[in-house]
Amino acid sequence: MPLLPLMHCQFNRLGRSLLTAGTPLLLLVAGSVGCDRLPYFGSETSNTSATSPEVVAVVSETSGISAEEDSAKQRIGRLLEAVLPTLEETRVLVDQHADLPDSSSIPFRTDKQSNSAAINELLDEAIVALSLSEVSDYRQQIRQATEAISQSQEKIADYRRQRLSAAWAKDQSQLEKVNPFELSKEAIDEQIKSEQDSIEQQREQLAALKKTFAEELTRIGIEVDEASVDSLLSSVSGDDIVSMAVVFDNIKQLTTQLQELTEQSGEALETSKRYYGMYVVLVHVMDRIQKTFIRDINTVYIPKLNGFSDQATKNIQQAQVLIKAKGGDVETLRGNIESNELTRHTAKLYIEFLEQNAEQIATENKRAQKNLATAMNTYDTVKLSSDVAKLMNSGRRDFDALMKLKVPSLREFNNDAIRKEFQRMTGELRSN
Repeated sequence: MPLLPLMHCQFNRLGRSLLTAGTPLLLLVAGSVGCDRLPYFGSETSNTSATSPEVVAVVSETSGISAEEDSAKQRIGRLLEAVLPTLEETRVLVDQHADLPDSSSIPFRTDKQSNSAAINELLDEAIVALSLSEVSDYRQQIRQATEAISQSQEKIADYRRQRLSAAWAKDQSQLEKVNPFELSKEAIDEQIKSEQDSIEQQREQLAALKKTFAEELTRIGIEVDEASVDSLLSSVSGDDIVSMAVVFDNIKQLTTQLQELTEQSGEALETSKRYYGMYVVLVHVMDRIQKTFIRDINTVYIPKLNGFSDQATKNIQQAQVLIKAKGGDVETLRGNIESNELTRHTAKLYIEFLEQNAEQIATENKRAQKNLATAMNTYDTVKLSSDVAKLMNSGRRDFDALMKLKVPSLREFNNDAIRKEFQRMTGELRSN
C-alpha cells in the first residue's frame, strides 16, 4: 500500500480505547506506578487519587515550563494514549509469531503468514496515528495557498476572455448595466486587479509558510534548503518523506515516554517487558514505512515514469516519420518533438531524483533492521526492568541518528519548463 493513501485512511481500531483527549500524559504516568495492568484500557484505572503523593510529585515537575513546552507534552501525551492500544495489540501478535506454524490447512487457524498480515495491518494503523503533527498542518496550508493562487490565475484568464467582448461602461445599454452577467471592461479590470492582489497576498503567505515548514523539517531531522522544499512539495515522494520524518520524530518522543513508564513500573517486570515490547513494535513501524517507501519508488513510480518516457520516444519517432514523408505540418510536428524531448528529459531527472531518495532511505533501513534485530533479541531475553529502561534510552538515541536526511533538490529545477513538466508528471503519478 503506498504511503500517501495510507496517511488518509480511517483510524479503524485507534479510536476504540482512547482516554479523554485532554488527559495529560504525566497523570497517566503517575497512575501507572506499581501497576501490572496497562492504565489505558479504560476498564479500571489506578486507585491513585488526584491528591496522592505520586501525582503531586509528577505534576510539580511541570512547574516553570513554558506554555509551548507544556503544549508539546500534552500533544505527545494524547498521541501516546491514541496509539498505545494498537501497539499493545501488535505486541501480542509479535509475541506469538515464533510459536506459530509456517502454514496451516485448517480454516481460520492462525499461522505465520496470516499473523504477519495482521501485524502489517496494525503497523499501518500505527503509522496513520503517528503521522499527525504541526509539520503536516503547514504542508496542508502550503497546498491551500498554492491552490488559491491557481484558482485566481484561472479567474484572471476567464476575465480577460470576457473583456474581449465586453463594452466600456459608457457604451452599455441600460439593460446591460443592471445585468450582473454583463460586466463592463472597467468592472472586469477591477476584478482582475482584485485577483492579482489576492495572488500577491497568497504568495507572501506562501513564502512565510515555506520558511516555517523548512524550519519545522529541520527540527525533526530533515536538512532542507529552499530548492529542496520545492522538490518535497512538488514530487510524488515528498509527501512520504515528510510523513516518514514526522512518524520517526513521534516515535522518538514516544520512546522517551515509554522509557519513563518503564522506570515508573519499578519491579513490575511483566509491565516493563510489555512496555519494551511496544518499543519493539515502534522499531517495526520504522522498518515498514522505510521498506514501503522504497518499494513504491521502485515498483510504482519509476516504472510509470519510464512509461512516460517510452511514450514520448514513440511520439518523437512518429513525428520524424511524418516530417520525412511530408505528411503533416512541419512546424507543428517539430513543436511536438520539442515537447516530447522535454518530457523525456524531465522523466530522466525525476527518476534520478527518486533513485536518490530510495538509495538514502535504503541506507537508513539497513541501520533500522540492525536495531530491530537487536531489539527483538533483547525483548526475548530481558530480565530486569532497569535494564529495559537503559536499553530504551539507547534506542531513543539511535532514533536521533536514523533520520538525518539531506533531501536532494531536483537539478535544473529553476528551469520553468522543466518545473511545469515535473509538476504535471507528479499530478499524473498521484492520480493513478
